[in-house]
Amino acid sequence: MSTSLPKALASVKEPQLLPTSVLTHAQVTQLLASQPTTDASSWRDRVMLEMLYSTGVRVGELLGLDVRDVDLTNATAVVLGKGRKQRVVPIGKTALRLLESYLKAVRPFLLQQGGEQALFLNQDGKRMPYHTFRRILQRQATSAGLDITVTPHTYRRSCTTELIRSGANLYHVKELLGHQSLETLKHYTKLTIEDLKATHARCHPSERTSEE
Repeated sequence: MSTSLPKALASVKEPQLLPTSVLTHAQVTQLLASQPTTDASSWRDRVMLEMLYSTGVRVGELLGLDVRDVDLTNATAVVLGKGRKQRVVPIGKTALRLLESYLKAVRPFLLQQGGEQALFLNQDGKRMPYHTFRRILQRQATSAGLDITVTPHTYRRSCTTELIRSGANLYHVKELLGHQSLETLKHYTKLTIEDLKATHARCHPSERTSEE
């Protein structure tokens, strides 16, 4: 007796995994609230985390920002992405307010050499390196006590998920993230299937009729 799969089943692709390490908005809020702002370094860290969640930029893109790349008046930042392609991303109100305070009162305190153009500085007044930010993120995630692994990409995934869940245009999300095609967002749309099912049950005429 043959144990081979029928052709129809053999051609079915294995389902691709959903993005991991994704936080809800409530969890992100908990993480951000757990980050103190008692000194220059902790204030800087809070601004960086707020910027990640607000803009959805990659950590490398965030660390690559110079002061001149930020436009406080228009609430935007010019980001240099993969392939050295530039894009403009909006900065949310909370992140913008904290960033403005950082630029006026915190960054000058961290700055040790007048010629440094980096937006986010380490203790030596130099551009914040990736490995230092990773340690900051791990320490902050541990102190928040969340039962989920938080990586440097977590805020980007969480920003994307919340935008799509709230009905954002996928093309706009693609442009915000600096993706080449909409194909890269297909995993995120799967995350909102429960929302879609709830909307279907609430709005589809057949579903509404069955409840009456």
